[in-house]
Amino acid sequence: MARGILLIYGIYLLCWQADGNENNKYDDYLLLRLYPRASKEIDVLNNLEKSIEDIEFLKRSRSFNDTTDILVPPNKVPLIRDLALENGIVFEVKENYGRSFEPVDRTPRRRILRGFDVFEYHSYAAMQEHLDILVKRHPELISLQTLGESYQRRRVRLVKISSNPKAGNPIIFIDAGIHAREWVAPAMAMYLVHRLVNDPEARRDLAGVDWYILPVVNPDGYEFTRASKVNRLWRKTRSKNTVYGCFGVDGNRNYGYKWAVSGVSKNPCDQETYAGPKPFSEPETQMVRNVMMEYGKRIKLYVSLHSYGQYLVYPWGYTGDFLPKEWQKLDSLARIVSNAVESAGGQPFRVMSAGKWYPAAGGSDDFAFGAIGVPYSYTMELTDGYEFLFPERLLHTVFPQYYEGFKAFAAQIRNEFPPTRHKKKISSVAH
Repeated sequence: MARGILLIYGIYLLCWQADGNENNKYDDYLLLRLYPRASKEIDVLNNLEKSIEDIEFLKRSRSFNDTTDILVPPNKVPLIRDLALENGIVFEVKENYGRSFEPVDRTPRRRILRGFDVFEYHSYAAMQEHLDILVKRHPELISLQTLGESYQRRRVRLVKISSNPKAGNPIIFIDAGIHAREWVAPAMAMYLVHRLVNDPEARRDLAGVDWYILPVVNPDGYEFTRASKVNRLWRKTRSKNTVYGCFGVDGNRNYGYKWAVSGVSKNPCDQETYAGPKPFSEPETQMVRNVMMEYGKRIKLYVSLHSYGQYLVYPWGYTGDFLPKEWQKLDSLARIVSNAVESAGGQPFRVMSAGKWYPAAGGSDDFAFGAIGVPYSYTMELTDGYEFLFPERLLHTVFPQYYEGFKAFAAQIRNEFPPTRHKKKISSVAH
């Protein structure tokens, strides 16, 4: 019986997820922002999904007075309002939230005519074209390594930036865009490439450190969010489950370290946290894993860019019951980075272990730290406010502020890890 219900739900989702569906599903949805002030209030909010259907969590509270943001259809608003009032949870409402989704024009003529602007959101194809141009202009600094193809056969390439590739410098490995709807993350990754390659003052940030950047881990999902307003909040990959006909896996629950032990869904039709049928079931996560395995001896810092909430979190993500023995080093560097961003005029990060409030297993930061042995591993949640719809007009303000944080990262790696010519690959990793 349960399988039959799941199958029906999967067929429904299949119809809803079909490309070209331009209905106005979200137009009348409301955004409820709730402010829990005690552990029991956080528990109440985390249990909402089990008791109320058709609501979508955009963000969960990681601490007191940090918001839980929920997208709610109009007919379900009274239920959540009553529950919030009953439990003394402060909340605010944004009505007609879906109408704020900007219509997507994937090939605006004005952008083609004036070239690539790093303070705008671009298609995956435009990003790849721009990387090709940078390689032609600065072959002494930048090269591209093809890692493979996504599920829908998009070519995925790693950007390698170095002023001395033969020096065996420590590597800072940055990826972005594993969650499709988090547009600001790939844009930030492209900004990092831009600054490191084009800014003469950035040469000091290249000295003694190589930067490997994967701007969009999940290009299929990213392009799906650009296809129409109804797809804008899609999170997962776009692989198809052959049994239930549902699409996608949460790539940041798909890594093979403590896979699926906490904070995941085993329902292939779950729109958010389905961990996949097995670790590394997705070609996208396999490619990130392969980069870590190939260069693991030299990778000293891994940062996965996400949004939103202005967090800088470190392992463990799979549990909040204990911390790694190196947690103080992780915490200290995160606070140095946060201070650098704040000194540049930005908002400070909330620094903590990823699993402190709601454990979630199978994350890339845990895999880098626990399986590969990368000494510094973080998830960076960019921006606060505007949810996943961070406006382009503010990118020129926040990107330079975040860059100062990455300069602080680089200073630590440069000082702590001298160059080495040792390039032995990791022979085995627990999958």
